[in-house]
Amino acid sequence: MKMRLATLLIASTLGAIATPAMAQFGNLLGGLSNSSTSASVTPEAFVSSAFAAEKLMNNSVSLLSRSLSSKEKAAELEAQRTAATETTDPAEKKAKLTEVRKSELASLNEAMANAKFEADVKQMSGKQREDLGAAAFNFMLALLQDKALVDQGKGLVSSLSSNPMNITKIGGVKDAIGSLGNQISAASNIAGKMPSIFTAVGVKVPASKDEKPKLMAEVAGD
Repeated sequence: MKMRLATLLIASTLGAIATPAMAQFGNLLGGLSNSSTSASVTPEAFVSSAFAAEKLMNNSVSLLSRSLSSKEKAAELEAQRTAATETTDPAEKKAKLTEVRKSELASLNEAMANAKFEADVKQMSGKQREDLGAAAFNFMLALLQDKALVDQGKGLVSSLSSNPMNITKIGGVKDAIGSLGNQISAASNIAGKMPSIFTAVGVKVPASKDEKPKLMAEVAGD
């Protein structure tokens, strides 16, 4: 019953997504209202907000993967991330961090597909469950923000396109939209399994993208 309630809460919080690249979400996302319209936000502010939302998502995924993976796998992922953050060449560092995030997502998906997943969560200590709940909450919050920002960004691009003086600003906005879309797509499998975590740790799903993130550790590189 609790699992069903958590699933319904996520579905009602999120809803249907319209963008073809995000169609795999089914009814998990959408129905969101933007607190700032495209007409009232600057390209710089939009890109900054997009960066913050992506950082929140990346940090959440990293902590989720550490919490739910085996000790050996968690140590491997942490070592991989440490090596990436210590890389001095900016392009190489970015590429390595991208690979780290892919590894973390893969490990998280594998852990959540395990039949013992829910039982393992229930056996965690109070602090471990609290940390897991915070990461899960922030993951869904970032997903809400990503979706709202994609919609806002499209409106911003349309608004900027009407003025030739703004042409040079469109590229950065489009890049941010593309990056957000990729993040949403990559997070799809995890989002579908989130009700299990929310039920197990007793944390409510964020009802709005404007809720405050829960306190959690900050991962190096994100």
